Amino acid sequence: MFSFFKKTKVQLSPFVKGRITDNGQPLLGLEVVRELFYSGYDKENSLIDYALTNTNGEFSFDEKIVKSRSPNDIFGQNLPVSQDIYIKKETNENEGKLFLLWGASKHWRTAPPLNDLMLQLNADLQNKEVDQMINTSGYNTRNEQLVSTICYWQNEKVSTYYNNEVIISYEEID
Repeated sequence: MFSFFKKTKVQLSPFVKGRITDNGQPLLGLEVVRELFYSGYDKENSLIDYALTNTNGEFSFDEKIVKSRSPNDIFGQNLPVSQDIYIKKETNENEGKLFLLWGASKHWRTAPPLNDLMLQLNADLQNKEVDQMINTSGYNTRNEQLVSTICYWQNEKVSTYYNNEVIISYEEID
């Protein structure tokens, strides 16, 4: 009857790990930024944290969970969680270019296919940014989730788009 007073756990981000390379070479000491926003938790501010890559180019972030009344509120039950994980790096062509490892606006409920991919944020800075449509049906959330990324995943739950066209193989991207 008064469930709108109850706070619900909202996973802003699962545990995250990945590896960053440039032309196959691991990048040491690169700052990776994770920016999370959920207006059901804080209407004005993002939660931001940082990680540095190790000698193998690897990085990780701990899981981030908050409690909120919004999922139980008729006006807040569909508030999205914004997740951005990126690096900013000086390059020869572009000063301070942003490389997006994960960019998504997802449902507040957890979707295991998304969590699985966030354990595989492996990217090469030479990769072009693509849109990946992830099948998340069956998890009481959206049936599909769009993720923008320079990470390339290939499995039965992922469809990849570049310039609004479906690609079968990453060699198709030039």
